[in-house]
Amino acid sequence: MPKTVIMPRLDIDMEKGSILEWRKREGEPVRAGEVVAVIMSEKVTYEVESPASGTLAKILVEPEVEVPIGTPIAVIAEEGDRPEDVEEAIREAEEELRRALGRAATVMPGLPPTAAPTPRPAPPPPTAKPERIKITPVARKLAEQYGIDITKIKGTGPGGRITKQDVLRAIEELKARPAYREVKLTGIRRLTAEKMVRAWEAPHASLTIEVDMEAAEALRAQVEAEEGVRVPYDAIFIRAVALALREHPELNATFEGGAVRIHEAVNVCFAVDTPAGLVTPVIKDADRKSLAQVAREVRGLAEKARKGELSMDDVKGGTFTITNLG
Repeated sequence: MPKTVIMPRLDIDMEKGSILEWRKREGEPVRAGEVVAVIMSEKVTYEVESPASGTLAKILVEPEVEVPIGTPIAVIAEEGDRPEDVEEAIREAEEELRRALGRAATVMPGLPPTAAPTPRPAPPPPTAKPERIKITPVARKLAEQYGIDITKIKGTGPGGRITKQDVLRAIEELKARPAYREVKLTGIRRLTAEKMVRAWEAPHASLTIEVDMEAAEALRAQVEAEEGVRVPYDAIFIRAVALALREHPELNATFEGGAVRIHEAVNVCFAVDTPAGLVTPVIKDADRKSLAQVAREVRGLAEKARKGELSMDDVKGGTFTITNLG
């Protein structure tokens, strides 16, 4: 029986996901548990496995298209499935996708059109000369003054001549257009933008102090020599913060549902700048780990972040966040 591959929920906050790439093409054989696609949530990438062995019968969602969780993204035909059953499964999955998107009348990438496409007009003969545009001198001067493309103006004068009024209407239409263009954000970039907006709603307080790092530098050199691991400053900051949070647990807290929730675990997030935007992987139980352990995890997670290979577990569960301004 044909199986449907759906957009999975990677965490409790996830509402949508997008396809980064398909590892298999339509018509190719797949095995149960084999990776068929890589998806991206707001925070991480994730490999989607085939629920059954058979053939990738239909890809429903193309890369970079964002769809709600639980939405069908592909159909797998198992060995022995009847062609009519596979076709029916594809139709049902396509319809479910359209309903989920709330755009039943719109053809999404990867979906067949619901109506026959409009035939393209025949191209003009190669020898045809461009038609001379009829326009009054006053209208032409006005169009040049305001940078109006007269080829896009429909003349209302005698014989289709463009008049001053036609140009004035075009100027008004130009003024009515929005003076901006929208760039759709997905995944990490959207999450970063949303967090920055929410951050402005939180009370802000700044405290600047000077710290003598001589002892920290000595400890750093000692750990690097004894453990054979390079210790970034982020690791020192995380370790120091973790010990402070263990001593002052009221700071290791969040305000939720009208109450302060003091967390038992000390899980420190640290900011990493990546080509896709800012991400905050988590050092779990940072207060229970040595500086060398924290250093290894910081370097490993930072490398995974820059490669876009963070897992869901790498970014969830944080109770406190630090950032290094350099």
